[in-house]
Amino acid sequence: MSILGFDWIKKVEWKKVILASVFFTIIAFVVRQIESIFTIKYYTMPAYFGTWSKLMMPAAGPPPLSFMMTSFVFTFATALSLALVYVYLKGFLPEDDKKRMITFTDLLVGLSIVLFTLPVYLLFNVPVQLLISWFISFFVIIFAGSYIFVKVIK
Repeated sequence: MSILGFDWIKKVEWKKVILASVFFTIIAFVVRQIESIFTIKYYTMPAYFGTWSKLMMPAAGPPPLSFMMTSFVFTFATALSLALVYVYLKGFLPEDDKKRMITFTDLLVGLSIVLFTLPVYLLFNVPVQLLISWFISFFVIIFAGSYIFVKVIK
């Protein structure tokens, strides 16, 4: 065991982690696109124009292709990070695949509420309905992603 505790990284099966991350990214991208269809009105309301980044909305209207590409890259980076978190925690999760998937989902969703949903609600001018939509989409993505991690990374 090393002093810094990075021995686990030597055991990472990178092909499986990258494959799971690609699947996660595709699912997340599709779910977010479906979500945006139902929530587009919030992005086009003048009251919230100042809320959105210039990368997402340099002008009124739909986000440019550059935003979609950047979003895809960031989603893959997120997927890769979460896959590595899964690899790290795998030994602490239940042995049963279904319980493992649910436990990992619960852990990430719980952290999301505390580290994202509550602070955004407290600090930013985001409609509650949009925040709820983001939470539901996140839950679906994480649930599907956990399934992928359990099945692909093993």
